[in-house]
Amino acid sequence: MRRLVLLSAVALIAAAAAIPLAHAAPKKLHVLVQWPEGDSLGQWAMTKHVGGLLNDVGPDNIQLEVVAYGRAATAVTTRPVVHIAEDIAKFQKEGVVFHVCRHAMEGLGVKDSELLPGVTPVKGAMWYTTQKFGEGWQILRP
Repeated sequence: MRRLVLLSAVALIAAAAAIPLAHAAPKKLHVLVQWPEGDSLGQWAMTKHVGGLLNDVGPDNIQLEVVAYGRAATAVTTRPVVHIAEDIAKFQKEGVVFHVCRHAMEGLGVKDSELLPGVTPVKGAMWYTTQKFGEGWQILRP
């Protein structure tokens, strides 16, 4: 009788382990978007890609960061150029983190005081990208 109970318990545990968890929370995606284009078309494309990702997977299911470098370093400033400050602020409210390459800032003469609120400089865009890649993040350059 003990043997039968023990075998039944083992069989029940094995069966339960074989059933996939149907209600398991989805794995949160970790995505870094590289953004080098500073012209109006490049800015528009970035907003469409970031907005599309948020809509497709939901802001609660993704940790999304954007690193601006090259000419895009001026797009995250208060300089009087075509920029998308309202879109960046909207995305930040949805949890998107924006960074800018310090090397690009120096090359373009961008000062920290010119950055839009919440935009943080990183040592270098390529350095930051390799750090995130090493942490298992997916890197997108649309």
